[in-house]
Amino acid sequence: MRDGGPSIQYSKVRKRDLAIKNWTTGGAHRLALCGVILALLAAPGVCVRVHSQTSDRDAKFRLAQGLEQAGEYERAAGLNEGLLRDDSTNVVLSDAVERMWMQLKKYDQVIRLIRGRLSRAPSDPALHAMLGSVYYRAGRERDANAEWDAALAADPRNPGTYRLVASVMAENRLLDRAADVYRRGRQGTGDKDLFTLELAQLLSATMNYAGATTEYLRWLAKNPTQLSFVQSRLAQMTGREEGREAASAVIRQALGDRPDLPLLQLLAWLAMEGKKYEEAFAVYRKIDALAGARGGEIFQFAEHAAGEKAYDVASRAFSEAIAAPLAASLMPRARYGYAACVEELQAGADTFATPVRGTPATEAVPLYSGAVRLFQKVIEDYPHTEFAARSWYQIALIQSEKFLDREGAIASLGHVIAEAGPYPSLRNDATLVMGKIHVARGDTAKAEGCFHGVLEAPDALPDERDEAVFRLAEIDYFGGRFDSAMQKLASITVNLKADYANDALRLGAFLQENAAETPEALRKFAGAEFLARQGKNTEAISLLLAVIAEYPRAALVDDALMRVGELQASAGFFRDAAASYERLLAEFRESSIALDRAQFNLAEVYQFGMHDPARAQAAYEKLLADYPKSILAGRARQRIRQMRGESL
Repeated sequence: MRDGGPSIQYSKVRKRDLAIKNWTTGGAHRLALCGVILALLAAPGVCVRVHSQTSDRDAKFRLAQGLEQAGEYERAAGLNEGLLRDDSTNVVLSDAVERMWMQLKKYDQVIRLIRGRLSRAPSDPALHAMLGSVYYRAGRERDANAEWDAALAADPRNPGTYRLVASVMAENRLLDRAADVYRRGRQGTGDKDLFTLELAQLLSATMNYAGATTEYLRWLAKNPTQLSFVQSRLAQMTGREEGREAASAVIRQALGDRPDLPLLQLLAWLAMEGKKYEEAFAVYRKIDALAGARGGEIFQFAEHAAGEKAYDVASRAFSEAIAAPLAASLMPRARYGYAACVEELQAGADTFATPVRGTPATEAVPLYSGAVRLFQKVIEDYPHTEFAARSWYQIALIQSEKFLDREGAIASLGHVIAEAGPYPSLRNDATLVMGKIHVARGDTAKAEGCFHGVLEAPDALPDERDEAVFRLAEIDYFGGRFDSAMQKLASITVNLKADYANDALRLGAFLQENAAETPEALRKFAGAEFLARQGKNTEAISLLLAVIAEYPRAALVDDALMRVGELQASAGFFRDAAASYERLLAEFRESSIALDRAQFNLAEVYQFGMHDPARAQAAYEKLLADYPKSILAGRARQRIRQMRGESL
């Protein structure tokens, strides 16, 4: 920049210039103060002391910048034009004027200005590219093409020239043309590997997924250590099925019959992204063999598939990895993973369990015994390890939830607590489960001991502490100590993102609504809940029906009817459950906030308890009609499609 032009030397900016700069960053003040300065500069007879001619020009230039930021393009253009007339070769001013004229769509003036600059530098590809952009925006596409060709011809061996022209075309949304420029650049420079990432990005944007994948594979071939980078770029387009399919086809074609570990890893990853677990398993077998991993790659796939709940293929992968044989250090984890998958598969095959009734204990024992034996074998073969402790924990859950063997579950949890020293989270989880089992046994004293133990543990996680507090609040609730329960619940709801915050809010609101108005009804309701927690459903139902009869105007009557229906369904009294839900829907249709839940539960009783699909479908459809915004609407639609035999 020559002397006399705008000097952007911020280290020497004078106080007045700093003030102008600050003024031009502030919304409405910016416009008002810009107007004041313009008036001062233009007013006759007004003496404005300046240090030099350069300072005046700096001030005007900064003022023009402020006007531009405020959207006052006409006024900014006028100032910059005046400055440019005094300094016609100043590139900064020329760019500013071009920018303003482009905003004002004064394309002919911009064209003349750029042509003037071209007269001094006729071989400047940047000016040709810029002029082509102006021509294109002015609707003169033929002239635009001529200028872009001139830009490329100015320096045809320079990769930067092709990038410049392609970038200008991309700014004008000429993505296919920009891609052609990059291809032309490969020919012009004689380097077929140039512009790989730029071209891949353009092709992806134009949904040419196969072409984009080809370019990414070209990059990977030159940079084999950048598999993660290529995978991250492919992920931008493989979220769509057509993108995954196109990318997979290109990779399979590139592979052919030759072994190529990075390409196989990409193909396996794409299969997992598309939830094609069988296809992924087949690819991981090849990866494992090619890498000489002795089951290690298959094991990693098995863990990933299990995490995606693809338990069938995961169990087979675990089994195959174990038989490889897998490295000894990974074997306990693999054996445990296999046992856990078998447990999940047996749960999936549990035809006795339905949304309205669990599996009878007499049927659960033979059904889940296979998983229990596998966990026991892990304990025998790898005693006093993390996975032995985890196996004890899983056995305890099966004993408690499926076999209804509470004493056996407590004994198994004792092993977990004894062996989980290095794994505090597992120990705390086991203690919480033990506390819940003691509640189910009716022994609230021992249950409180367990929950306080977790609460006082220095290594307990925040979620574990929240659960312990919630369980202690439940014990207070069961015992009729409502004020104490509400205090404990309030401490959880301070953080609404906590796992137990919703449960705490729900119970706290229920207590607050009923403790003051009908404390005796609430006390009996809580007693019924405690009986239900112990599995004494018949006694709980009787007590709840008594509450309904004795306190017909209590606010909790609809809640009591809901619980009666749930307990009746759980006990297998499906006709009684349907009657309870129908009564709730009829008598409390103007006041209950749980009508959508009651309607959904009624539909489930018809579908799974009474095996009456016609009535079930009608009940689901009524839910959609009466409560279209219910959070259960999506599940209701899914159930309807299932009963119609439609694909989900």
